[in-house]
Amino acid sequence: MNNRFRLIITIIFMLTLIGCKANKEPLNLFYSEAKQKGGAEIEGLSPARSFEVEPYTKVNLRSPFSLPHPTEITSQPLETKNCWQPRSRKKKDPLEHYSLKRLRLKGMIGVKSDVIALIEIPNGNVVNVRKGQYIGRNNGKLISIQSNKIIIKEILSDGLGCWKKRKFALVLK
Repeated sequence: MNNRFRLIITIIFMLTLIGCKANKEPLNLFYSEAKQKGGAEIEGLSPARSFEVEPYTKVNLRSPFSLPHPTEITSQPLETKNCWQPRSRKKKDPLEHYSLKRLRLKGMIGVKSDVIALIEIPNGNVVNVRKGQYIGRNNGKLISIQSNKIIIKEILSDGLGCWKKRKFALVLK
């Protein structure tokens, strides 16, 4: 039976190879007809436009090969000393690595005296937070957990060395 099977496979293989022998006349005929029909004329390229080179003349401008001088803004003071500064602290809470815009409030659990807010982080995990924990990159502190939102007090730099406080709410959707 094994020899018969090999013989049948060999015959099928040989017939397949014989069937692959193509008649080249129709292919040559098609090629010659396509060559005759495809003779389209192509327009030549337009001549290149000439331009005049304008030499660089230094008037009151700096050299293009030197670094610019650092600018000073005279309308703003360089250093403000009499303004509020936050206490320096290390970021310890896991939610301090995320921007508040990337966090989603998913719900609240607990009784009136001990409520926990559920915050979803960008990778889809849900984290429990309590009042007093820090959230967000701008030293945000959770100050209130309400029935449909949480209130966070952030501390933002004004760019001149002073700091401003603002409140931010994450609302339950």
